[in-house]
Amino acid sequence: MKRILLLYIVCFAAVSSCTTVKLAVPEQFSAQATSMHVKGLNGWMLKQKLSFGNYQTSPVKRGWNTIASGPDRPSSVNTEDRLLKVFNVDKSNITVNQKNKYQFSVYDGNQVAEIFCLEKLTREELVIKTNNRWLGDWYDTKNYQYSFSAAILPMKVKDDAPWQLVLYNNYDKSKDTAHHIFDLPYLEEEGYVTNGTETIRIKPLRIQKFTKKDGNEAKFPVRMMSGYELRIDDGVVGIIDTFGNNVWMYNELDSDTKLLLASVSAALMLRKIQDTMH
Repeated sequence: MKRILLLYIVCFAAVSSCTTVKLAVPEQFSAQATSMHVKGLNGWMLKQKLSFGNYQTSPVKRGWNTIASGPDRPSSVNTEDRLLKVFNVDKSNITVNQKNKYQFSVYDGNQVAEIFCLEKLTREELVIKTNNRWLGDWYDTKNYQYSFSAAILPMKVKDDAPWQLVLYNNYDKSKDTAHHIFDLPYLEEEGYVTNGTETIRIKPLRIQKFTKKDGNEAKFPVRMMSGYELRIDDGVVGIIDTFGNNVWMYNELDSDTKLLLASVSAALMLRKIQDTMH
């Protein structure tokens, strides 16, 4: 886990040294799409509202963002544990559970969709306390499960089926193939939104190139999580840019699909639990 933290510190320093980090949107898509900057993600969070293009949300109603952690039931003491005790080193396994829920509406001037969201995080860590101020404590993530789900209900006269958004990723250290400092952890991940008949895939976007303040391009040491592609079959119909807080939509989509993509984009951008394993 320290390796992952170091990567993010290095990349944060790179971002801090430049005035902008731009997502490289393929020209073939951008020429047929519209980019909308999302307002309302920063600043005053009480009665938070988002707006982008023709879309705006109602004030977001949030539940409690709860965090609970505690030690796992101790297993049998082995030789390693006894040796650590000799040097006054404590080793324990801790499980952290976090939950967040919220709801809001999205309007486009003609249509409305209601969105109900829930995100969960479960993380199991090995914690070693050295009881030495020079050595400090050491944390290592053993397992990690993040899930996000949302029910999207278009409010129409026609009784359309609701859409279900699912996004998750799992990390298991025993399956991790990353062994070097600039290797990214192995993740099992999936994302989609479906009404049972039609499905839009949600694909994580990771970039390595960024623009520095002098206008020149540079590279992160690793590919950084920067947003999501929204795909119907093999074609990209939308892009959520979490670096620049922009939403791209393919121009030729019908109004119902655009409202759905706006709902998905707002739901993902309003999350509070940080998915740090990306």
